[in-house]
Amino acid sequence: MKFVAQPQISEEEVSLVAETVRSKGLVEGKNARSLEDAFAKFTGVKHAICTVNGTAALHLAIEGLKIPPNSEIITSSFTFIASANSISFGGCIPIFAEIDPETYNIDPEKIEELITPKTKAILPIHIFGLPSDMKAINDIAEEHNLLVIEDACQSHGARIDGKHVGTFGNVGCFSFYATKNMITGEGGMVITNDDELATVIRSIKNHGRSPQGGYNHYTIGYNYRLADPLAAIGLIQINKLPKMLAQRAKNANAIRKTIDELSSIRTQRIPKGVVHSHYICAPVVEESSNKTAPEIVKELNNKGVGSRQIYAIPCHQQPTYKEGIKSWRWSKYVEYPEYSKLTLPITEKIARSHFEVPIHPGLTEEEVQKIQSVLTEVCN
Repeated sequence: MKFVAQPQISEEEVSLVAETVRSKGLVEGKNARSLEDAFAKFTGVKHAICTVNGTAALHLAIEGLKIPPNSEIITSSFTFIASANSISFGGCIPIFAEIDPETYNIDPEKIEELITPKTKAILPIHIFGLPSDMKAINDIAEEHNLLVIEDACQSHGARIDGKHVGTFGNVGCFSFYATKNMITGEGGMVITNDDELATVIRSIKNHGRSPQGGYNHYTIGYNYRLADPLAAIGLIQINKLPKMLAQRAKNANAIRKTIDELSSIRTQRIPKGVVHSHYICAPVVEESSNKTAPEIVKELNNKGVGSRQIYAIPCHQQPTYKEGIKSWRWSKYVEYPEYSKLTLPITEKIARSHFEVPIHPGLTEEEVQKIQSVLTEVCN
């Protein structure tokens, strides 16, 4: 239980990977196609496209939508930096909006305040597996003629009124990194119901080839293919995903119950009609507490409960954007905001006061009970 995340790998994954390697099927192939079909069915979309990782999925979404350089894309700063970097890859500009203090997701009201003639898209992040307010975001996008790119990299299994996240916008992006709800080790997926967009993304991810493959290339592209042995892991994982999600929910609900009984910490509010996929359980330390989040993390680890602060430095305060953006190659052609002067009080407060506790499906009942007991001891 020293680890906050633990990949759930069984002999099924090992066997299919070994079979794939023995067959010499090393490049993207039949396993990837089967995984795409399975993931499309799971999320309820027409098209699912394997990628080498979640960052590549986001990059492909932005490139596939043909968002031009110097365009602004509004997103959240409270997330892994890949979300912002994927915007920056092609010369677009991350515009960081404030988050909701109860859900940690982007605040739709703050999005509206940031829209300018340069704004072309909104990139909401379903942080920790909790869906953003997609109805409000889509209403804003429709009113201002903006694209919507869902960063669902942390949200396999998350739903709003029964509909899977990633299906509300123009395109949705997922990660299969080794800590996620389902994994391939490294890997990702783009999903969409847009036939033309799917065709474009499939080409871009494969060096601009046509669906027939070969050595004719019709556009500038990348090598963002997913190796078939990794796809084999995902193919087993997606079959196990419903059971793993149920176990995550069971563990998370037990631990959330303990958190609710403590006055010094709180966790994400789950709105009505929303299914949290429970990728991460990250309580926030209340101002009334006599301990800081780093102090709690240290005590939890000392008592055998793995804990950490994940996004203690939000994107807008990362050296990448505070100073590094000035040396980024696109800065010769694009005028970036002075990120070093940007203040997001709620984002910064959640960043410095949150911490993670384990809820992964590998936990035993005894381990869950220990987490509850230690949390109570440390945070009471």
